[in-house]
Amino acid sequence: MIYLELFATGLGASIFGSMVGLGGGFIAVPVLLLAFGLSPAQASGTALALVVANSGSGAITYLLQRRVHLRVGFLIAAGGFPGSILGAMLSQWISANLFDWLFAVLLLAVAADMIVNRGKRLAGRPEDRDVSAVMGMPPFASVALGFAVGLISSLFGVGGGIVLVPSLLYFSDLPAHMISATSHFGIVLTSPVGLVTHWLQRDVNLSFVAPLVAGGLIGGPVGARLSLRLDQSKLMILVAAALTIAAISLVIRQLIV
Repeated sequence: MIYLELFATGLGASIFGSMVGLGGGFIAVPVLLLAFGLSPAQASGTALALVVANSGSGAITYLLQRRVHLRVGFLIAAGGFPGSILGAMLSQWISANLFDWLFAVLLLAVAADMIVNRGKRLAGRPEDRDVSAVMGMPPFASVALGFAVGLISSLFGVGGGIVLVPSLLYFSDLPAHMISATSHFGIVLTSPVGLVTHWLQRDVNLSFVAPLVAGGLIGGPVGARLSLRLDQSKLMILVAAALTIAAISLVIRQLIV
């Protein structure tokens, strides 16, 4: 029965995560903490296995749909690798308590801004624009963003997508559907570094991985296809809801520690 529940958790988290480009970890972590009793470190490490599966299957679907801005995605990954390594090294010296609370407040503020100002944020971004006609971001900004995403993801155990999606919204000219697709592509290139780090620290619950990953592999393509049915404004509302859930997940982690 527990494996069926884990499969359902992975499936639901990956469908919603793929739709908004955040991966499924921000949903899986609080579920693993509250429903399955894992420690915060184990919940983060085990959820990363889901993120890798979810982002990988979702990214393939997005690539087939020609919605990924490849140049931006590869530049984000180029910055993400050294950022992830540095974050893993610093994680032994820096406490995540204050960061979790401050980051939760930031995520809620960004979510509120997306809801209130989504029309202004999406202005000038036609949904039907071909990906090859979009500049995306300047190269240096893309690499710098990737470094920040990798650093924060490895250092504090939060999904890189909750940094990447808002950053692409504020600092790129990508339409909403390309933001979610490019975010997924960037996550699948950088998240294995965090997973290996948690594996080496023995933070991955191996008995939970298989059903979570199975749900992630199925849910990724489903979420990517469902996102095609949403216009940009509705997709931003879902992203705001996802960021709110991520903020609640950070708070829950600190209340349980």
